Amino acid sequence: MNNNYIGIIIPKSTYERMPELSGNVLSMFSIWEEAARNHGLNICYIRFFEIQPDKKLVTGYVKENSVYKLKQIPSPKVIYSRVLDQLPAYREHVKSLIQNEISIFNVPNFDVEKFTVHKILNQDSYIRKHLPQTELFSIEDLNKLASKFNRLILKKSYGEFGEGTMKLERTPKGWELSYKTKGDKELKKIPFQKTLPSILQKRIKQHTYLIQELIPLATYSGRPFDMRVAVQRNSKGEFQVSGIMCKVAQDNDFLTNGAQGGTTYSLQSIAHTTHPHIPYQTLVNTIKDFSLYVANYLSKHFPHLADLGFDLGVTKNGTPYFIECNFISDYVSGLFEDGKIINEEWEAVFSTPIDYANFLLTKKRV
Repeated sequence: MNNNYIGIIIPKSTYERMPELSGNVLSMFSIWEEAARNHGLNICYIRFFEIQPDKKLVTGYVKENSVYKLKQIPSPKVIYSRVLDQLPAYREHVKSLIQNEISIFNVPNFDVEKFTVHKILNQDSYIRKHLPQTELFSIEDLNKLASKFNRLILKKSYGEFGEGTMKLERTPKGWELSYKTKGDKELKKIPFQKTLPSILQKRIKQHTYLIQELIPLATYSGRPFDMRVAVQRNSKGEFQVSGIMCKVAQDNDFLTNGAQGGTTYSLQSIAHTTHPHIPYQTLVNTIKDFSLYVANYLSKHFPHLADLGFDLGVTKNGTPYFIECNFISDYVSGLFEDGKIINEEWEAVFSTPIDYANFLLTKKRV
């Protein structure tokens, strides 16, 4: 039995839906599979602990005749992880796999809290100039930043999809808190002066929050936007920018995430409006050069990075600001619509990790 498989570790929730996948997730899987075929490879979808150093066979889902079937196959020598679980058992399991010459990339990173990443980046003098001032939440630091800035963002140090993110903005009479609760489509706003609103007090007790200077983002049609920049290792093992996806907030909102009502555009489709005085290629090169610098810097601190998604803001004058790092690059809910990718150029965001997996596999065969 030929071992021409790449293993992709997928979340439990996705694994349990197989073989009845549909919609955007199925479209993402199809891009992976086509990229693998171009290298003469197959993909097996597996759970994290299915791969064991002493097992010659693994059980996982393989696509055959357009149907996902549960099969036993030779244990893949290259694994692409799509999970970011932080349990200590995962850490030890990754070590055992690597020690037994199994290449696993995008391994669960155990220091993915946003403030940890911020502190690492803040050590570099070049990157530091492109970071919003950020502190772990405390009343003392809230007062400190509120005395310096008229607008602040409060967000979870470990969180996804913009859930729980709040904005503080100075008004003539004091301050105003903007926030959403689960299921809200529109922002709720509470004016206050000295006493913090109860919703804010409740959230900071339940989660570790950051206080961050709100970057003066460039706007599209009067709405702020930021970018998800996919920075990935390619077929040569080098970092490249595979895609830039602009996330535009809905009217009267500050949250750009698709889960919070944001809309995704290509940079090319909006740059003439957002930055009319900057040549498009100049803007793109600025974003790419900065992103590649940050990726190479982070790779010195986190092992086996290969698939990063940076959230970057850009000002009206084209200055990029680093907002946060996602340890999986893609932005599935914003890149697909009705099961089809919105922009064909973004297919590279999904095919590039497979190119890198082939690079690792080829090295093993030499």
